[in-house]
Amino acid sequence: MVEARTETERATPQADREGSSRVRTCVGCGERVEIPRSGAALSVLVRLVLGPGGEVAVDAAGGGFGRGAHVHPRPSCVEKAAQRGLARAAKGKVSLLWDEASEPSGEETAASGTTSSGKLVPLDAGSLSRAIMRALDRRVQGLVVAAARARKVALGADAVTGADGRGEAELIVVATDAAAGSELSAVRRAVSEGRAIAWGTKKVLATLCSAAASSKRAEGLAVVAIMDDRIAAALREAVQTASGLAAPPLEGAAASRKRHDARRPGGTGQQSSERSTPKDAGGGIDGDGARSGQDRRADG
Repeated sequence: MVEARTETERATPQADREGSSRVRTCVGCGERVEIPRSGAALSVLVRLVLGPGGEVAVDAAGGGFGRGAHVHPRPSCVEKAAQRGLARAAKGKVSLLWDEASEPSGEETAASGTTSSGKLVPLDAGSLSRAIMRALDRRVQGLVVAAARARKVALGADAVTGADGRGEAELIVVATDAAAGSELSAVRRAVSEGRAIAWGTKKVLATLCSAAASSKRAEGLAVVAIMDDRIAAALREAVQTASGLAAPPLEGAAASRKRHDARRPGGTGQQSSERSTPKDAGGGIDGDGARSGQDRRADG
């Protein structure tokens, strides 16, 4: 349902391509938002495409053709959009959602840059949230493939360390199943500067970056550096947007108790002193996630 563009073109915000800012309204909360001329916009609003038959599709890259609607990537706004907002925007019944399944292995994306499997499902808050997250995941996969094909990646611990030392690493991606990856000094430095994210597995990163690899990495890739500023910005934004949407807000008494406990010494809201590496895909790396000490060589 969404017109395909190259991922490099999609990495450039639409407002930049057209040379002017635009005002869009969230169909969930009704807030009017000005999309800036420069900088990423996905974390502000996610674009949806309304079809003529009462169906809707997610346009995470913001470059698809069709009648658009926009929603904040927040659980509350997504829920309101699914309940009433999309129907108001379409001026008619919207009951179906085009849900494209992500390829867990990344193999189809690495081969073609796109995924084609999908189906129409009933529209509700849960299905819309999942569809947005899957669309964001496909966008991340496509951006990594685009960087690899353009030879704008550094693969593995040694190459990433070198690229970071030369000031070429715009973003460092650490596989969520690579504990040693977060211990690299280059990763720790990128974390402190907001240039590191945790996403995917070692196998997925290796598959997506196969276009830039001189040999097959059967063990996978623990760390990858993106050396293109536009692709890096779009990739970071997509991962962080999906991470925020994945965590439903606490409501009512549960939220009140959470805030109260966070203020008490030793309460449940207090951060643990134990340091750990990120385990779930889709998010920035906490600065405390990397242990001090001598570097250990990461896989790949």
